[in-house]
Amino acid sequence: MHALAIYLAVLDHGSMTAAAEAEGISQPAISTQIKGLERYYGTVLLERTGRGVAPTAAGDLVAGYARRVIGLVDELGRVIGDLEGLQTGRLVIGASSTVGEQLLPQHLGQFHAAYPRVNLEVRIGNTGEITAAVLARELDFAFVGRPPASDELMADPVFADRLVAFVAPGDPLLADAPVAAAALSGRQFVLRERGSATRDLALRCLAASGCAPGHVIELGSNEAVKRAVEARLGIGLLSTYTIEAERLAELLVDLPIAGWECTRSFWLIRRLDRALTRAEAAFLALVPRAA
Repeated sequence: MHALAIYLAVLDHGSMTAAAEAEGISQPAISTQIKGLERYYGTVLLERTGRGVAPTAAGDLVAGYARRVIGLVDELGRVIGDLEGLQTGRLVIGASSTVGEQLLPQHLGQFHAAYPRVNLEVRIGNTGEITAAVLARELDFAFVGRPPASDELMADPVFADRLVAFVAPGDPLLADAPVAAAALSGRQFVLRERGSATRDLALRCLAASGCAPGHVIELGSNEAVKRAVEARLGIGLLSTYTIEAERLAELLVDLPIAGWECTRSFWLIRRLDRALTRAEAAFLALVPRAA
């Protein structure tokens, strides 16, 4: 188990040197663990690249199983801890960016106030990344922007949401608001990166309303999208929750679009083959279900 964990650390950090620094052990100790795994499985797991190391085909296979095995061991620890009620334990929650940054903190605070001895850990990424982590048993459950395609996961709608268009104050488009969606065709938009459910929904809603963006700037976080729109790089499209602070500070302004309907639910996802612990059930009881 220790060797598998070290192997995953090398993959996650990209080199033995970086993994050694992160894990607080020597590089020779890292190398010894990797060589031991290679002897055990009778195959080479890592190959050197110009920037560090990369897994071989066998290494990819070992990594996939290692994440599942370690995830199961962590799950076992939480289930055993569950026997003691909510006086101990750990929750490892995943969330796509909008949920993790805007909606989840309130519920984390409520849970911590009620059960201060349960440790909370939250991982934030785009929907594709977080869904993959739930499948790999790296997360207890997660909140994402679209239901998963995998038949290994269950999904329940939570947190009703809508996407809004927004611009910097003084943008000439505001003078004609509400604008026709077709009138925005050919203009530059600022959206989230590929893999983001927010991006996918934004493009679908634009197409349904008859708008064909002229150019799309793709950025990897909600904050980056907002800063780009503040710099007048284009029209932004994000969850209404994400721009509340900027509205109040008058840094961003909603751009009303005639007939615009772009709503969604977020989705609670978890594996079908694992039961909820008491801590997980207590946390999920705080989360509002979508109508």
